[in-house]
Amino acid sequence: MGQLGFIIAVPIALFTILGNYLDGVAHTAHLLVLLGLLLGLISGIYGVYRLLTHTRLL
Repeated sequence: MGQLGFIIAVPIALFTILGNYLDGVAHTAHLLVLLGLLLGLISGIYGVYRLLTHTRLL
């Protein structure tokens, strides 16, 4: 269960950084940062769900 923090934090950070980069390219005023953050949250929650169901904790 030590990887739980990484499963949550890494997708949020990567999608947010990607959204920030794409905002700079497309000049969309933080729209893609928020979309990246949302996708990162969804991906992190799904990763935790997969981890917990794989280890039979859920």
